[in-house]
Amino acid sequence: MTNYVSRVNITRVLRMIYLNHGLSRVDIARRLDLNKSTVSKIVSALEETGIVETAAVGDAGPTGGRRPLRLQVVANYGCIMGVEIQTEAFTVVGINLRGDVFFSHTEPLDLRTTQLVDAFVQIVRRFQPSLEATGMPLLGIGVGLPGFVDPVRGVLRASMPFEHYEEIRFVEQSRATLGLSVPILVDNDANCGCWGELAFRHSSRPQNFVFVLGELRKHTIAMDNYRIMALGLGLVINGEVHHGEDNSAGEFRSILYNRGAINQFSINDEEARRFLQDPSVDARIIRELARHVAFLINVLNLRKVVVGGPMEVLADQLRESVDEFVRDNWAYPQKVTYTLEVSRLGEQAVAYGAAGMYLEHLIEVPRVSLDGAEQMPCGVDLLPRRYTRLPV
Repeated sequence: MTNYVSRVNITRVLRMIYLNHGLSRVDIARRLDLNKSTVSKIVSALEETGIVETAAVGDAGPTGGRRPLRLQVVANYGCIMGVEIQTEAFTVVGINLRGDVFFSHTEPLDLRTTQLVDAFVQIVRRFQPSLEATGMPLLGIGVGLPGFVDPVRGVLRASMPFEHYEEIRFVEQSRATLGLSVPILVDNDANCGCWGELAFRHSSRPQNFVFVLGELRKHTIAMDNYRIMALGLGLVINGEVHHGEDNSAGEFRSILYNRGAINQFSINDEEARRFLQDPSVDARIIRELARHVAFLINVLNLRKVVVGGPMEVLADQLRESVDEFVRDNWAYPQKVTYTLEVSRLGEQAVAYGAAGMYLEHLIEVPRVSLDGAEQMPCGVDLLPRRYTRLPV
């Protein structure tokens, strides 16, 4: 239990510094209700590892005394690789601990001739040297995939786009092949959009929102040259990404869906192939999608909608329609308030969010599992093993 309490307190201090640039040891002790000597010991250990540094010296109080030392996380302490793998392409980004993107690359990928895990392994081996050439060691890798993903076990449970309906032990197989000691985290692509919003918003972190990921891509890896509208949703409820009992939360199909169609809406498949090319098709998709988004806003009391992927060019149209349906489907005189905005990195939102998933888990406070259920690694457990000098 002592070890657990130490890990919790170290992570709480690291989280406080990460989310609140410029706090002093006294500030941290007061906000976390910890003994000042405990905080000083933890901060000294974090400084020794190099992940925390003194950013500035503050002003003395009205009665004088020592001036407080302001703390911050060292941005270039290490880097994180974010990877999105889709039916016909992959994207890699490299970020530092501040969320700054210093590397990005997208290129075609043919999964008809390469297994998913093999493709990922090749991506890591190819781009890890480019990321570490900056002088920042690789701390972790986040991966966004389409389909049902169990992030706790690191398993792709099923993916229609990849034509896999049996479990792939993605993390286990990837780590065994790569021989890497750094953590590999994986989640659904739309959920990665959520992780990006959580990890990089700091003091203005949204607590209840939906991430709408809209892309034009091959429906499955076998359907060569058949690109179609693909849409997925990610939900954050009370500050946590919602996965559902079987990790299928966010899988979308319109309630107006035409049975037998490939696309997810009431339009026919030939129309769906003209997404982002035919304004009349875009308008019909937006109106239909807006009805579903407005329903979620009203029923779940969501405060925010984030649009990611190529679909972000239609954000203004979506906002107008969502406003209309939110009003039409609300019975009370009080106005429903929410905001709709585009993601920070557009078409790289999934890869960026996958990298953010590592950061978010790095500052996640460990919890006690009452039922013995498996949990994802988090907190200081995600730091490289060479930093065992932390007082845990």
